[in-house]
Amino acid sequence: MFIIPAVDILGSKCVRLTMGDYGLKKEYELSPLESAVNWQEMGAKRLHLVDLDGAKSGNPDNFGVIRDIIKSVKIPVEVGGGIRDNKTIESYFDTGASYVVLGSILFKDIGSVSPSLLKYRGRIIAGMDMYDEKIAISGWRELIDMPLIETIGGLKDNYGIETFIFTDIKKDGMLSGVNLELISRLAKLNISLIASGGVSALDDIIKLKELNLSNLKGVIVGKALYDGRLDLKKANALLS
Repeated sequence: MFIIPAVDILGSKCVRLTMGDYGLKKEYELSPLESAVNWQEMGAKRLHLVDLDGAKSGNPDNFGVIRDIIKSVKIPVEVGGGIRDNKTIESYFDTGASYVVLGSILFKDIGSVSPSLLKYRGRIIAGMDMYDEKIAISGWRELIDMPLIETIGGLKDNYGIETFIFTDIKKDGMLSGVNLELISRLAKLNISLIASGGVSALDDIIKLKELNLSNLKGVIVGKALYDGRLDLKKANALLS
């Protein structure tokens, strides 16, 4: 398991939201590019970039900002937020993204991106944003009632998606601790998973490590890193 710093981009600025609420945003002085380079220098092994404007509009609104980040760092980058067509997927891979995270399109019109799911098998990650175990889409503004376990199985068996990011929206940006019960339950599935939401301090990383889950590959951390509650170097040392 490794720490994946999040760089959330809104209006070309680096921000953090609380429970996905665009009205509850906190802007940071460092630009998205400066933040990404900083986390790389602090020892990050991967970055998680999110186009928050794109998550609402369905367009790659911050493509230029993300492209500049990808070109400026040497570590793998996963990109998400409003990626809903084959052209955008290909554009991000062409610019150097290691992974692309798909959310809404997987549940609204997965057939439209099936060529990319086949072409980039192993590099497409499913973003499962959860609110009371319902899947949230369209920038977390819409909840859909789909059976979670069956949905995951279908994405894996029918479309070859093997890695899933599970974000607990109720804990995202709240610094309230991770949902260990949900992570433990999902880890029983034959998938690779990345946890997101709620990390507040090193103690949360310790608890995740103590779960001893071989298929828990990483944990995305945002506000705890930006607010200085979690030291990335210490967290990496704990996990090494």
